Amino acid sequence: ACNPPTDPGRKPISPRLLRHMPVVYVDYPGEISLKQIYGTFNRAMLRCISSLKPYHEPLTNAMVEFFLRTQEKFTADMQPHYIYSPREMTRWVR
Repeated sequence: ACNPPTDPGRKPISPRLLRHMPVVYVDYPGEISLKQIYGTFNRAMLRCISSLKPYHEPLTNAMVEFFLRTQEKFTADMQPHYIYSPREMTRWVR
């Protein structure tokens, strides 16, 4: 699964099954990677509206900055439902 182990509804996989397959953990991308990923995504989304094309970079920078700041400020230690995923930024643009 791609969600963190703290997600509600996640069930642990039995060690008996896990001994037959490798487990790889990939952390969330950092700021530079997020800007590259969402810069490409926003450029593609704004291509449809020619008057908004030049705003893909400022939009991306604002989205990533807002996402990272709220991720730092609101933690799962404060409230269990404060789980931030880059998936949230994709939802903002769709």
